[in-house]
Amino acid sequence: MVTTGLRAPLPAVSTRDAPRPPLRPADAPPPPPGEVIPGYGYVVLTPGERLTIAGHLLAIHGPDGPPLQLRRSWPFLAVNDRACEWCHNPWPCSAASWAEQVQVDAFGWAL
Repeated sequence: MVTTGLRAPLPAVSTRDAPRPPLRPADAPPPPPGEVIPGYGYVVLTPGERLTIAGHLLAIHGPDGPPLQLRRSWPFLAVNDRACEWCHNPWPCSAASWAEQVQVDAFGWAL
């Protein structure tokens, strides 16, 4: 220890050098059982609400053209470049894929 004038004795070693115990995260309750729905985020739904939202998503998310388009050029090319009418993502979009999987899980097939 070092004594300086009228001050209290100071420790010779800094307290910053002493090892600290690891910080513990606060005990938080687990999140409710939900799922991430494209366009909605993390939502907790009943099975009936889940099927209703899946039906709505399938009603508004659909392809914007025929499955194959024949280009009028030489050589003739068959191109599949469809997009979703609602979100303009490449078909099938994530919302339509999720909704179709919900219906397959519920009924065994997509409506």
